[in-house]
Amino acid sequence: MKYKITQNWLALISCLLISSSSIAAASVEVFEIEGLISPASPKALTTQLVEKLDVKIVNLNLKDTDTGWPQLSIEFDSGALSRSDIENAISGIEDPAGHMYKVHQGPSLTRAPYNKEELDAMAKFGPAAPNLTDVSNPLGASDESVGRGLKLFKANCSTCHGLSGNGQGPGAHGIATFPRELWAWNNAPASTDAYLYWFITNGRNEMPPWGLILSENERWDVINYIKTIEKPE
Repeated sequence: MKYKITQNWLALISCLLISSSSIAAASVEVFEIEGLISPASPKALTTQLVEKLDVKIVNLNLKDTDTGWPQLSIEFDSGALSRSDIENAISGIEDPAGHMYKVHQGPSLTRAPYNKEELDAMAKFGPAAPNLTDVSNPLGASDESVGRGLKLFKANCSTCHGLSGNGQGPGAHGIATFPRELWAWNNAPASTDAYLYWFITNGRNEMPPWGLILSENERWDVINYIKTIEKPE
């Protein structure tokens, strides 16, 4: 009887040791992610990461972070995987937009210099930049159009441009050229319409061609709203 009790205790202690070892191997680390630039980006990254590695996604914080970078918290077996293994797996995953994710390792590239085309279009809000088709706003900047533009901006543009138009949206930290501060266009005259319409329609760098997504009138609604954005005091 005493022998059986001793065996039971040994078995229990062995189970506890195994369980304790498993718990000790579980680790949670936070990774700052570059490349979350579209609504489909977070799901694509987390789904493929779980498929590639035996990890658990604890949290994906897109907005409320100290650094401004999206933060992905991952639980993994530190006995089987290292942080470097996870970073390499992340950099091997392709976003639906066709670029690769990566773990952020340095400061954000804010305030990138304006290029000549932007300077030409913005200087004194004069004539549109060269080689742009002259267009005119068919809607007019009515309150109704601005209201529609606000809804479209929040749904489609704020991820990168920020809700205030400051270019510091959660997705902006993962792209090479930071979005501009949109209040530069506040109350801009009609002479800037060709540039804004062309840019929104065709995209540039990591900005997608919204002409494939938004109708012509929706693009004008967005332009009408952008022209109301004021610089925060």
